[in-house]
Amino acid sequence: MDVKEFLKTNPDINLASIASKMWPTNKSAKTYLSRKLSGEGDRPWTDKDSAKAKEVLKQLSDEIQRLLK
Repeated sequence: MDVKEFLKTNPDINLASIASKMWPTNKSAKTYLSRKLSGEGDRPWTDKDSAKAKEVLKQLSDEIQRLLK
């Protein structure tokens, strides 16, 4: 499973939060992410998107790990 599929299929992930961290200056980040994930519109999912999403998820993972210590 790749990161795009993970985001599409995992209901526990808050896509609005992930999107706002991936594109902090984009007021419509959630819509932008949703369109990229669904394949709608003219913005395909790219390797750069995967890298950004992984970075955000890694930060979240690190925060969770600190809580569990």
